[in-house]
Amino acid sequence: MIKRILKWVSGTLLVVFLVFIGVLVSMRAGMWNPAFEDVKQKHAIAPSKFVKVGDTTLHVRDEGEGPVIIMLHSSMTNLRIYDDWANRLKTDYRVIRIDWPPYGLTTDPKPSIGMPGVVALLEKFVEQEGLDKFTLVGSSSGSTISVLYAASHPEQVRALALSTLPLSAPPTSEPPFIVTMVQYFHQNWVPNYLPRFYYESSLGWLYGVSSRLKPETVTWYYETNNTPGKFAQVKQYYQANVKAVWSKADGAGKEAAQVTAPILLQWGDIDPVLPIDLVPGAVAEFENTDVKVIHYPDVGHYPMLELPDETGKDLKDFIDQIHAQELP
Repeated sequence: MIKRILKWVSGTLLVVFLVFIGVLVSMRAGMWNPAFEDVKQKHAIAPSKFVKVGDTTLHVRDEGEGPVIIMLHSSMTNLRIYDDWANRLKTDYRVIRIDWPPYGLTTDPKPSIGMPGVVALLEKFVEQEGLDKFTLVGSSSGSTISVLYAASHPEQVRALALSTLPLSAPPTSEPPFIVTMVQYFHQNWVPNYLPRFYYESSLGWLYGVSSRLKPETVTWYYETNNTPGKFAQVKQYYQANVKAVWSKADGAGKEAAQVTAPILLQWGDIDPVLPIDLVPGAVAEFENTDVKVIHYPDVGHYPMLELPDETGKDLKDFIDQIHAQELP
């Protein structure tokens, strides 16, 4: 009887092991990755368009009329994080959102040089589109890119609206065990794929209240980040950033001191990646402008996704003040 049980157990374990190996092999082979063209067809819906800027094909959404607002998303996201904010703003403004490479549906065949490369791309886009003055809205690394751009082009940037801003290399964070475990397998076994439940877990951790996470959000995170070759490009981008920005002692602090445009800083007080105690230091770096800070007590890393109505109203109020003389 005992031998029979042991034989059954060992046989079951062998089957489980073989299935596990089969899953890993198929993932490494790219069999689980959604095709880029399929993801593009699904997510590049109206008003999406694609704009050629040099060798880069930018995924852009350009809506509304009036003073211009350019929105820059964070790492591992895309322009979809601003869906709700854009809907609120486009009634009075021209709202331009872009997927900056290596994220979303934008394609760039050139090796990444990190944030400075995104700034250079934005410069070309602004010139090509004939844009004069505008407000920059940024989230996380998109906020850093906004600061870098504003420091170089003070004559163009009327205001900055930033959320969860890293001016130096973000501190080490401790994600949940399941997220850490999946990241280990990703880094060591399956570098070109992350499963859907990873995004559910990691986004749930990044939210202040995980029940606010919508299945639709998980879907577009999963699909747009898993297209073939995406993770290799992201790795290259991160490595370039370390050399270009985060290896410097002050990060983007020098550029922050050069910014003269007024700033709104929106921050989730329970952000596990960029904790609330970073706010005073970030504000102090802006020596030559005023910074208005709004805290959201139960919000994490993505104010625009968690509390789109409240944070969107605060954002629009700030931008309306900047353009008070131009609005009807």
